[in-house]
Amino acid sequence: MQVENWYAIATLAAIVVGPILAVLVTRVLDRAGEKRRRKFEVFKSLMQTRGLRLDPVHVAALNVVEIEYYNEKEVRDAFRAYVEHLSAPMPAVEEQPRFFDQRSDLFMNVLSKMGSVLKLQFDKRDLERLSYVPQGWDNDQALQRRNMQLLGQVLGGERAIPVTSILPGPSPYPEPPKLEKPADD
Repeated sequence: MQVENWYAIATLAAIVVGPILAVLVTRVLDRAGEKRRRKFEVFKSLMQTRGLRLDPVHVAALNVVEIEYYNEKEVRDAFRAYVEHLSAPMPAVEEQPRFFDQRSDLFMNVLSKMGSVLKLQFDKRDLERLSYVPQGWDNDQALQRRNMQLLGQVLGGERAIPVTSILPGPSPYPEPPKLEKPADD
């Protein structure tokens, strides 16, 4: 009879504990999946905007790298080196090409480390070489930056708004009346 009691107790325990364990295992797996999804979203945003590093999506993704990759020391170390370079003062004009090449290498290193964590292997040179940004987008961003600078100068009183005639040939409008000076009595 004791074997039957143990069998009944084991069956009852399985009925009670089984669903609880299933829910716990599901929650643990869901949490791990959610962590990976968030890491992937940050990585994906940086990959999508790697050619447009002033894009707000790019900057926002950079600002959450330390949170989403908190337990990934290699990613955080690479990220720290990149951010320190971003904060470095601009060198002399003749040093700028090397400076920007180094900045790009550091960023590609961050992407490579993030990809490794996600089990995605990329060649660092391909990460940069195979990104596509239409020249028109680059031109648009440069124009917007230039216009914002000019507007800032106008609003700051550093620059006047030039007013010129854009009509070819003589003006279709009459000349303004000439004011005569009053005679000095």
